[in-house]
Amino acid sequence: MSLAVDFKCRGESPEEIPVSIINATGISYYEAYTGKNAMAVIAEHLKEYKGDCMCRVPFCLTVEAEACGADVIIPDEETGPRFKRYRFNSIEELVEIKEMNLNRGRINEVLNCVEILWKNGNVVTLNVEGPFTILALLIDSMALYKGIRKYKDLIDEALQVIENSVVKYILTGIEKGAKIISYADPTGALEIVGPKIYREISGRVSCNILKRVEGELDGAIVHLCGKTSTALEKKGLCRVQPVNVAGGLTYGEAICQLHEDESIKFIGHGCLKSSAARMRRPVLWQVELI
Repeated sequence: MSLAVDFKCRGESPEEIPVSIINATGISYYEAYTGKNAMAVIAEHLKEYKGDCMCRVPFCLTVEAEACGADVIIPDEETGPRFKRYRFNSIEELVEIKEMNLNRGRINEVLNCVEILWKNGNVVTLNVEGPFTILALLIDSMALYKGIRKYKDLIDEALQVIENSVVKYILTGIEKGAKIISYADPTGALEIVGPKIYREISGRVSCNILKRVEGELDGAIVHLCGKTSTALEKKGLCRVQPVNVAGGLTYGEAICQLHEDESIKFIGHGCLKSSAARMRRPVLWQVELI
């Protein structure tokens, strides 16, 4: 069976929390980004607001980088968390990078929120950023790109530290009850870093993570950002095949049904931002690593 994949990226962006939900719950924006209980309430309201079948956390793209030492400001306003400054001023300073501590800070609140949502009977999606994106949030991306040749070994070592952390984050999220892991590494995208760097660095690290978690998913499924899965396929790092699903489902409903099939570990070539949208054709794309 051969089908054309028509994937158009809508760009990765933080989850928008409508003012109406803030007003209805009495929860501040600050609380929504920092506390497990408030986060869970907002996630459930967002699920209902969108007509979705899953709860997704966290609501921002800063959690992993913050756990690696980034200085994040969390204002009590709609803008959401933002970075105050880079953690590292030069590539040489990357020798100081440490693995994430999942038992403290906002990343711990996110993981505990996953558990609360799961115990409330929700299908929970944990949003995970890839290592190259995390690294580019810790140090100026231009310095990173310029230094890749000269400091490749140092960058590889830093990415290894982040890779270890991301694997632990994913597996802990699954232990807490996440049934879907949404994985994206937009800064390490093929069209940004180029074929050589993608094959040798950013794509390779994403493959490492996926291979390390593949046998530990315990009934969960990893949804790869369409940009990530199509890049992996283009560079010969994976193959994809269509999986027929029932007609009339939303994209999210199809995924929620599919995660019960433990033979399928990864899906891609789509976007979870379309979770609440009806599928035009009843097909998901299974990704198999090579």
